Amino acid sequence: MLAPASISTIEGDPIGPTDPEYIEMMRFESGLADRVVSATDGPHDEPWLNHLDATQPHTQPAIEFALTHPEIATRISGRVIDLAAGICWLAARLSRVDRVAGIAAVHLSRRFLSTVGERMIQRFDGDSAKITFAVSSFTRVPFPSTDFDCAFLVAAIRHSLTPIKTLMEAHRLLRPGGCLIVVESPNAVMGLEATRARGVRLSRETGVPELCYTRREYAYMLRQAGFDQVDAYPVDTVIRGAGRRALRGALRRFGIEDLIRPPTYIFVGTR
Repeated sequence: MLAPASISTIEGDPIGPTDPEYIEMMRFESGLADRVVSATDGPHDEPWLNHLDATQPHTQPAIEFALTHPEIATRISGRVIDLAAGICWLAARLSRVDRVAGIAAVHLSRRFLSTVGERMIQRFDGDSAKITFAVSSFTRVPFPSTDFDCAFLVAAIRHSLTPIKTLMEAHRLLRPGGCLIVVESPNAVMGLEATRARGVRLSRETGVPELCYTRREYAYMLRQAGFDQVDAYPVDTVIRGAGRRALRGALRRFGIEDLIRPPTYIFVGTR
């Protein structure tokens, strides 16, 4: 029996065996995901932080970039929703932003939110009074339409079996003029077929979708979901070393960056 969560939790429609997210939900609900991640090496005493470092090293620097960027930062305000909250580090970080009045963190598994999610809110000094958990599919989120000012999908689209439906749900939840902030590391155009084949193999081995998209494909999906204005910001702050930064600058000047080695991008879609 689960201990009562200290953070308010909203339950959406149950995820059943016919839902595309069911297998992934059961990995978290059964504790299998915790057992797999416990084998991840790293400097932290918290296995999920080692996993975050290993699989998403660019996401935290990208969020700090967004929170200081003059065109993005002011739009992160009011009611905010993290549509694929994962371990909830982002919800914790955003809860410390004065402009953010409240944040809903959505995950497939109630058990995962009440254990790992609660731990990470404390670990990242989150303001739990601002945070609400929501247990649901990412395409049937239990909030009214136009209920939020800003939404986030961080390293989530490439793991979604229904990416455009997920983006359409984000569009539904946002008020007119609100924005969706997507953080992803697109794949290079060169060698894309081989990269996608590796992604399919990895998906079959782990049970977690690992899909591959280029920068233009991410922007295309956002527009297909109803976001007429889509802006893309390369996150150069995650590049280490003068040599790598020089190489990045050369690739960008010659217009071949996305062809050979795209950077991490922040996509901002306006409703």
